Amino acid sequence: MTHRGIGQTLDRMIRGLHRRANGVTPGPVRFLARVLDFPIRAVWHVWRNRRYLTVRKLVNMGLVSLENALRRQRPRGLPYIYKIEPTNICNGTCRLCPTGLGLTGRAKGRMSFDNFRRVIDAIRDVAYVADLSNWGDPLIVPEIYDMIRYAHDRRIWTYISSNLHAFRIDAGDAEKMVRSGLDCLNCSLHAATQGAYEAYQPGKQLAPTLEKIRAIIEPRRRLKSLTPTIQLFFVVTKYNEQEIDAFRILAKDMGCESVLTPASLNLRLAPTEQRPGLKAEWLPTNAAWVAPWYGAGTVPGSSGRTGCKPYPCDWPWWGTVINWDGSVSVCCGDFDPKWEMGNILSQPLRTIWNSKAYLAVRGSFKGAGGLGGEPCRSCCGVLV
Repeated sequence: MTHRGIGQTLDRMIRGLHRRANGVTPGPVRFLARVLDFPIRAVWHVWRNRRYLTVRKLVNMGLVSLENALRRQRPRGLPYIYKIEPTNICNGTCRLCPTGLGLTGRAKGRMSFDNFRRVIDAIRDVAYVADLSNWGDPLIVPEIYDMIRYAHDRRIWTYISSNLHAFRIDAGDAEKMVRSGLDCLNCSLHAATQGAYEAYQPGKQLAPTLEKIRAIIEPRRRLKSLTPTIQLFFVVTKYNEQEIDAFRILAKDMGCESVLTPASLNLRLAPTEQRPGLKAEWLPTNAAWVAPWYGAGTVPGSSGRTGCKPYPCDWPWWGTVINWDGSVSVCCGDFDPKWEMGNILSQPLRTIWNSKAYLAVRGSFKGAGGLGGEPCRSCCGVLV
């Protein structure tokens, strides 16, 4: 069996197990599926990413996992998950995104290809995943496919999230994307009909976006490539919750994966007086799709909620964000430049990773810290 055939077989197995583990199949079948689900997923993960794994990366990942479990304030391991922001400029109008709403954050700009190479060269020995998207749309950057290829050739798994508004079929972007080596493309749709699509992205059209997705699938099929896998992303809100089933059918018919998630309202960035209105307008009526931290009394106000974390956050140990200008942030929820940890274009990664600012961030998980007000101290552990 070819590598492609093995990959497809494992993919079918894992999807079947997921359906049985989480479905309404008889008890013994569901139990067995749940037992087998994790090892099968582990085998698939290793197989899928075999070209990206090295002994050094595996050792570092193991060390990071141990230090994360121990909550070490000064870890020896280095992050292996990176969000690298090609730009924080976006041509979308998403109503729950601070960029789409035009809120003030960092100065707008784009990372040059030369600086991108410097970043990749600084992290290549430990980087396992590079998510080339953050507060902007990466396809706005003309060199994005060269950036993906550069990271791919240095054995880093790549991912981007895009609204596809800047994607150009007539410029050959579809084949460029497939040939770049991109591993996963996340398409922000949040709708199965034009009405719901425009409610979230005013002034934008769904049909051209779907046509662009089909355009990417064609060269992937023609070139017999397994990548990029294409995910259609759906943030469940009051405007689109009635389209969940239709969205899943749409994704299946297009040969894509559907990814549904509760909405993040980014309330920490909104004026206090606007927060109740945002919840009332956007939270779905189906409680199953309302994130638990939006229940009564669980959303942090402007005063912060020290130690209030509904689930453990691992970002300060295994991941970091590199913004378009080289500045480093603790996580993807940091929209404001106030709490930058350093700059990878002028400082070694390890120096930043164990800087006074990062030590304070990790210390805040144990009630310590030292700087006062650092981003993790008042964060509930979610992008609210």
